Amino acid sequence: MLVPVVLVAVLLVTAACGSDHKSAAPVSGCTTDSTSGVQGSALLPVPPAQVTVLNPGADPKSSIAYRPDRAAPQQVTLTATSALNSSAGPAGPQSNTTSVTMPLTARAHCVDATDVEMTIGAATSPDADLNSALKATKDSQAGMAMGPGLAPISLRILPAKSANDAARQAIESSLVGSLQRSVTVPTDVPLGIGAQWRTERTVDSGTQVKQTITATLRARDGDRLTIDFSIDESPLNSVFAIPGSTQTLTIDTYTMAGTGSVVLDLGRGLPVTGNLTISGGRTLSGDDPTNPLIQQMSFTDSWQ
Repeated sequence: MLVPVVLVAVLLVTAACGSDHKSAAPVSGCTTDSTSGVQGSALLPVPPAQVTVLNPGADPKSSIAYRPDRAAPQQVTLTATSALNSSAGPAGPQSNTTSVTMPLTARAHCVDATDVEMTIGAATSPDADLNSALKATKDSQAGMAMGPGLAPISLRILPAKSANDAARQAIESSLVGSLQRSVTVPTDVPLGIGAQWRTERTVDSGTQVKQTITATLRARDGDRLTIDFSIDESPLNSVFAIPGSTQTLTIDTYTMAGTGSVVLDLGRGLPVTGNLTISGGRTLSGDDPTNPLIQQMSFTDSWQ
């Protein structure tokens, strides 16, 4: 079982350059501007999710559909932390933890119902060097293409020109790592309290990983859905490609699983509140199977 893209700091391609692109003034709570197709914008696809309803829940049931709220912007703060610790291997013990907290202001596009545009506020990190680097990302722009069931399809990030690679990668990894673990809601059948469904994605994280999320609708208050879920990831093959290299390792063992809870608003592109914790480990071997690389991995996020 694996974890999406954050875990091994397995890295996202960062934009080669920034931009002076400025957001148009919002009209009410929506925007007429878009980061789509803007030069310098990094396009990061989010793997599609296949949704299977296991139990439609109790009566009364009602349909679920994303209806963008254009009356006011959404204000939410994401905190994401990823850790990769190696306890053995050719390089010896190593530890790498990245934690970022970023305020986000999200606005639906005034015309395109599939477009959510975001402004990144003053992001911070407990790591002093990263915290300093993140100051340059303030007011960077981002965008997200939305599909049915609040499913993110792709993420666009337009970093400030002055942001360095470490700051850009931290922002990208935090956003993509969270979105790749997002709960997609069924839209093909009406649902009631207690409804259960399963979503499956194939995520590339050094190897092809099958991600399975099992979700339960615990409560509904108008357009607000409270959902509990579990997540499990497992590799589809035993080949692990070392990031930035043509070399590969063999996956001998792999476990990755976790749980979370989230409140979704059918008028908003981002979670209202929520949290997720996923952790596990893997054993990788190369030419010398007697000296494997043993790693522990974890990822947590919270929306507030």
